[in-house]
Amino acid sequence: DFEVCIVVPKLSRAATGEDCVASLVRELEGAGLLVERVRGVPAEFIKLSASMGILGRAASEMQMKKLTCIGMELQFEWEQVAAFVRQPDGSLFSWRERFTCFRYLIYGIVNKTNSEISLKFDDKEFYWKQNESLLRRLEDEGVVKLVFPLHEEIKRKQLLRNWALNWHDFTWQPIDEVYSYFGTKIATYFAFLGMYTRWLFFPAVSGLATQLIDFGSFQWLVLPAFFIFVISWAVFFLQFWKRKNSALLARWGINYSFAEYKASANELEPIRHYLSIEREEEKNFDDAPAEKRRLQRNEWSGVLLRIRNNAIIVLGIICLQLPFELAYAHLYEKTETEALSIIQGLVERCLSF
Repeated sequence: DFEVCIVVPKLSRAATGEDCVASLVRELEGAGLLVERVRGVPAEFIKLSASMGILGRAASEMQMKKLTCIGMELQFEWEQVAAFVRQPDGSLFSWRERFTCFRYLIYGIVNKTNSEISLKFDDKEFYWKQNESLLRRLEDEGVVKLVFPLHEEIKRKQLLRNWALNWHDFTWQPIDEVYSYFGTKIATYFAFLGMYTRWLFFPAVSGLATQLIDFGSFQWLVLPAFFIFVISWAVFFLQFWKRKNSALLARWGINYSFAEYKASANELEPIRHYLSIEREEEKNFDDAPAEKRRLQRNEWSGVLLRIRNNAIIVLGIICLQLPFELAYAHLYEKTETEALSIIQGLVERCLSF
């Protein structure tokens, strides 16, 4: 399937020689890409596709980082492709990674000759300089109008059927398929919306109960209690979303980033030197428990600090908002005249903001 498209304008007149678009197509084919030219009414479209081997070698040349089966994020190597984790849909690269490889291939076409090359498009003539990207030069000259990814019709229709037009469960979403097709940002956005929609069930039911049920003499406590419940709901929702987000990123191979890890001889040399010293000299192990206790102390200090900050925020909101809620509950019980009913509505609107 074609995955990337380059848009160029149509020639205003018949070309006498080879134009720069034909040169671009020839260079793209020389880079190993499959090219198809489609002449439309307003412009011409150059559709591109590539085999997995071409994309894999491009990723290796780019030194792309990918998660391995042992949990490490290492530099991708096409010869060791079996050692790297695949996407949830079974593909080797996500769409973002494939598009990055495509950009590397098409923008990596440079003039490797020892002289400038003359290019023509209609009546315009310009020069392709040494070690200059051909596509970048065509963009600067206005020949290439746009470079954008194409939809994959099979996956698009599958998402339309299983996601957009799924009327059986409004909250279920194929998040892994969305991630594989649209990328991390879009998938995380819709995962958040799905979880938020499900969690809105609890404050919706509680708010409906406060309006429909008569609590008698305890009616004045209903709104403050509902207010405290909503604050607690927001705190719990935020914490559970953090856990879900971390689980999604870990499942997609994004959470565990070991970018600083390099499995090279230079980085392993200090380890070998340390081991040789350890064999020759006696090691004092008294520092290890102290270091462990220090790390545990810092970890617990961070947890207690977060708890303290959350408690201060919740108590501050309660102290600032509770008097207004109590006053509103009192007016709700005592108001009988139309004028005070209008004031009550205005207060309710202010509190909702």
